[in-house]
Amino acid sequence: MVVPTDPGLMRTLALMGGYTIQQREVEYRKTLDSMIPDILWGAKPANVSLVPSLNPNLPRRVYRLQFDAAPKPGVSRQLLIDVKFGPGPIDGSIFVNTCASVDSNLSTFDHAARIQELARSRIPQLVPRVIRVGVFDSPEGDLDYIVTEHMPDTVTLDKVWASLPPETQSKLMDQLVAAIELLHSGLVIGRVALDAKLDAIDFSGGADYTVNPDLAVPTTQVDYPSDGLFPRPLGHCPQLVLIRALFAKYANDARAARHHPPAGDFRDGADGSFSIGFTTNGIMGSVEFTAEEFHEVAHSMAVCHMDLEPRNILIKTVELPANSPGGKTRKELKLVGIVSWQKATLAPFAMERGLKDALLGCQFNHDYSWYRLFVDRTQHLIPSSDGHAMILIVMMAIRIASRAPDCSHTNMVHQEEWIRKEKLKLALVRSGWVRKPGHENHKSGSDREYREMGNAIMRRSVAEMAESIPAHSHNPLAGFPGYPG
Repeated sequence: MVVPTDPGLMRTLALMGGYTIQQREVEYRKTLDSMIPDILWGAKPANVSLVPSLNPNLPRRVYRLQFDAAPKPGVSRQLLIDVKFGPGPIDGSIFVNTCASVDSNLSTFDHAARIQELARSRIPQLVPRVIRVGVFDSPEGDLDYIVTEHMPDTVTLDKVWASLPPETQSKLMDQLVAAIELLHSGLVIGRVALDAKLDAIDFSGGADYTVNPDLAVPTTQVDYPSDGLFPRPLGHCPQLVLIRALFAKYANDARAARHHPPAGDFRDGADGSFSIGFTTNGIMGSVEFTAEEFHEVAHSMAVCHMDLEPRNILIKTVELPANSPGGKTRKELKLVGIVSWQKATLAPFAMERGLKDALLGCQFNHDYSWYRLFVDRTQHLIPSSDGHAMILIVMMAIRIASRAPDCSHTNMVHQEEWIRKEKLKLALVRSGWVRKPGHENHKSGSDREYREMGNAIMRRSVAEMAESIPAHSHNPLAGFPGYPG
């Protein structure tokens, strides 16, 4: 759902859900206060502050915890706790790598938390440590949570990106790409050893936090057996089980509404080939991978964040030494953190890039200058083989196929209007979105303009919902502009 910035419209949406945001915050904070001592070894923070939420109407909050003393040896005095206070609605703009676990006591944060620790083992200076992950048994039900280190004295890149000169933007992107290259380096193809290491990470609170988890694994190319969570496709190596599952999860999450079928139909060939059919709107028939293409893709697995947007990148101003004796020191913005790893997974990087293509123009992925620079600087990270180009196609095709004609999902409307305003078109597969001919120098709209565009979309959506409400109803939409009563 598009999140309005108009306070009145936000209140209307909350009332439609039967609550007020203020009431919800009080209830959440009360629950949080009961959780903290249980999760953090009896320690009580000196200060708790709510981190502003992208969507206050969703039952999920992040809080900053400040302790006078370390809650446990090796644990930072500044932590973040992310809590799911209820189930999140389906949202066609978001790829969520967490799903219901076979073990009902396993947090939906668990898988990505282990990938975050794997990422931290490669770029420790940029990835905050995961302290605890679990499920808290509250009177309101089970609450998933994750506790990580907080990186103080930083700012998210989205706060300043648009105001930075091109040279500074370029330097920051170079730093990010260098970090991605480190994430991709030396990852094993055979997964037995890696899976064992990841599974051994202790998120229960009993770990020795004065040392790091041992994630060193041999760089072998030995296949590993299926873990039984997903059926092994006939003739496929085990890595493809994961890729197939990620495609299926993405197709399910891309639906605009729960009653819509997934946007892709997945078929395994007896010879090890793999095809995806798109049946929801008939735009295209199918995409087919030969056995050779699909197996080649499986040998390019990487640690993928899956949401590398400016809002998830931390920067700070650092002082650089003088270029010469007696010279002046210089100040420069530097990349110092990558956060919000909840969508992270092991995947071909083409899947992460393809997701960026598919979601460009959604409300929180709408900075074209960032997108264009990211795509241009990461081209070399996608192997030149046809199989990886096919992944880019599939990620975009699933998004297009999910746009069912009977559903005007606000995020999809936002994306279509944004692309039209930005004068964009899809170019060659590896180039992604580019300016239309004659509009190469088009200037993007301001953040304020796009916020108002989102408000206008939500006003229309709420007005359309109001039209179906009887005039005598006491529904909170009564009195909303466009309400027929």
